[in-house]
Amino acid sequence: MHPPNAFRIHSILPLLAPNGAIIRLEQVRSTCKNCGLRSSLTEDAGFHSEVTGTTLTCPACGSKGLMDEIEIWHHWLEQRRRERLLALFDPEPDDPLDTQDQK
Repeated sequence: MHPPNAFRIHSILPLLAPNGAIIRLEQVRSTCKNCGLRSSLTEDAGFHSEVTGTTLTCPACGSKGLMDEIEIWHHWLEQRRRERLLALFDPEPDDPLDTQDQK
């Protein structure tokens, strides 16, 4: 078993209860720190949830990492914070780019 930080987590997609609690993970997008593969992992296709936590497995090299419930919450809250910050910025530029070829 590799250390818990064997993967860099980019985003998680949880199934949420009506009160906002995470019921289970649907998808984890991560990069393996051992081989560098960036992948989307789903239940029984890259990760497996148990009582002790969620075990991630790299599809390329087989490296394993363990995330407990607190880590999952940390990643989810950090992801939501980043999304809120991005939403504060206007996605439309002041001067739109000219999409026609210059002559």
